[in-house]
Amino acid sequence: MPTPQYAPVGAPRAALIGSDPRRFELELERVRLRAMLAVERISASPDEAAATRLAHELAAADETLSGLRRNGRAAALVARLGLERDDLDLLWTAVAIAADPYVLPHIQVLGGSEARRGLSLSTFALIAGLGHSAARMLSLRLLGPHPLIADHILMWGSEAQATTARALIAPPRTITWLAGDEDPDGAMGGAGRLAVLPHEPIHDVHQAQVAASLPSLLASLPAPLVIVEGALGSGRSTAVAAAAAALGREVVVLDLHQVPHGAAALDAALVGLRRECRLCDAVPLIADLDELGGPDDSVHTLLRTLGRFIDAMPGPCAVTVGRPELAVPVTRPLARVRWTVPEVATRRALWNRALGDDAPYVEPELDQIAMRYRLGAGGIQRAVDSSRLLAGTASVTASHVIEGVRANIAERLGDLAVRTPVRQSWDDVVLAPDIRDQVMAVIARVRHAHRVLEDWGFSSKLPKGVGVAALFSGPPGTGKTMVAGLIARELDLELYQVDLSKVVSKWVGETEKQLAKIFEGAEAGHALLLFDEADSLFAKRTEVRSATDRYANLEVNYLLQRIESFGGVSILTTNLEASIDPALRRRLAASVAFWPPDLEERQRMWERMLAVQAPIQGALRLEVLATEFDEMTGANIRNAVLSAAFLAAAENAAITHARLERAARGEYLAMGRGLGKGRS
Repeated sequence: MPTPQYAPVGAPRAALIGSDPRRFELELERVRLRAMLAVERISASPDEAAATRLAHELAAADETLSGLRRNGRAAALVARLGLERDDLDLLWTAVAIAADPYVLPHIQVLGGSEARRGLSLSTFALIAGLGHSAARMLSLRLLGPHPLIADHILMWGSEAQATTARALIAPPRTITWLAGDEDPDGAMGGAGRLAVLPHEPIHDVHQAQVAASLPSLLASLPAPLVIVEGALGSGRSTAVAAAAAALGREVVVLDLHQVPHGAAALDAALVGLRRECRLCDAVPLIADLDELGGPDDSVHTLLRTLGRFIDAMPGPCAVTVGRPELAVPVTRPLARVRWTVPEVATRRALWNRALGDDAPYVEPELDQIAMRYRLGAGGIQRAVDSSRLLAGTASVTASHVIEGVRANIAERLGDLAVRTPVRQSWDDVVLAPDIRDQVMAVIARVRHAHRVLEDWGFSSKLPKGVGVAALFSGPPGTGKTMVAGLIARELDLELYQVDLSKVVSKWVGETEKQLAKIFEGAEAGHALLLFDEADSLFAKRTEVRSATDRYANLEVNYLLQRIESFGGVSILTTNLEASIDPALRRRLAASVAFWPPDLEERQRMWERMLAVQAPIQGALRLEVLATEFDEMTGANIRNAVLSAAFLAAAENAAITHARLERAARGEYLAMGRGLGKGRS
């Protein structure tokens, strides 16, 4: 079963919740009684008996509240924000108007129809019985950086020029928080959540060192911005939450990948984040900075918006990011830490804990699963949750776990890479012996990675990634893409073909952002990435003569670095090997040159394409076809055989040598060649 989780709360949490629901009801009742008394005070013919009764009820409510006000959420808020007594009364009055339908009729008597828009200072002065001096002081404080306004706990409504006439509104989250509700601020649009921690986090040596340093970083003065760099699902947010819990603080996470694109949506989410953090005394964590904005947004403008938000926040802030080069423009002190994906042994322990009672059923393949899938605690837990859905009432097996990983990876990649099913087998491809040997070597590097890199210790000799990148070059139709699919099938990997039309963008930084998402998703799920026509991405860097050249070179630089650090399997295919940047070659595990088939190979291709259940009549002189159409590749031969089959079906006849020859001549013409060797 999944490990139970708890919110990393500070010591005051239990005390904060205890009396809040009771106090909330009494505070609203107190506002109603004060409003009724104010109505009697301004009445032309006041009812003295009613006023006396209301005064007694108000005194009784105050006496009961005196014992409840010593602790609870409102008391903590007063201390945290430095509120004065009139400030707190103003807050409760605005909350009562919004939450208690029996309060508004009395407010309308005092403030007229405008009271429906919110609480004005003039109306509040009447309700609270403020003298002229106290009312003026409150008005002046609200004109300045008042914490209730700065932290969006109360918000201005109408745009009336006179401050005393402007409407103050209590947002829904202010009301629900004072009532004791735990749900995060709705203004974050479902993108906000309270960070949670598993019991007894499992870390490797590097993670433990970083985790130990985080509490002191968050507690530094002046308050810093802590940027945690690392892969999605590796445990970055959990590490920040653990550090905050050590300081008695909570962490509210804003997931940028759930925030709609556009400046307005980001502004609204940040308003909700600030309010939630100030209400709960939490540390704000902006997660997945890489997801900021969309293709039509100016990321630099949005980053400046984030920078202003962070600089305005009291106390420490944190950000998680996958791409180290992303920078937030802030004036406060900044600290960057690198949070790595846990090592294989730690991943195995995380899988074992997440699987719980199902671990024995996966045990025989747990080492291989831990080696293949570079996931942190969060990614592993999500994969196990998905595998349990797939298993239903049965025990979870290794195949369920693998499918659970794949389900989550497909969601990460979105439409940037297309999952391509592989239907061919090795019998469908004809390769020269030396090409086949090179392909088998690529497979061996992946299949035996755990033994060579972990058991034999070679991982310590590698500077960056332990992945496998291969370049397949050669003319069109020589089997490069087919062999990439067969490698994926041999290794039981999903084949994802990168959709360059979705990746390459004219907007600065957008291409790198999309590529980062692809590499991280494929790396975590150990999917095979196929870059067809890779020369369009990995072209040679040029001398910088314009801004376009500079940004194009930056994209290639990023790709070269990411290929080198990639922990998965990637295959690049190209018809133009000479246009590939030379720096790519030293980052490759293999470079395989595919060339057109010779006579014997062409004949075998004809034979294998015709090894089907189709009706065949007469002798098929395949050696003649292989000789006559000597410039055909495997793809051309496939097209010719299919054309002959459709010709036969259209004529309700069998495949014959003549029909194969007709189809081959048609394919040859489509290739821009003559009618065949010796033909005219």
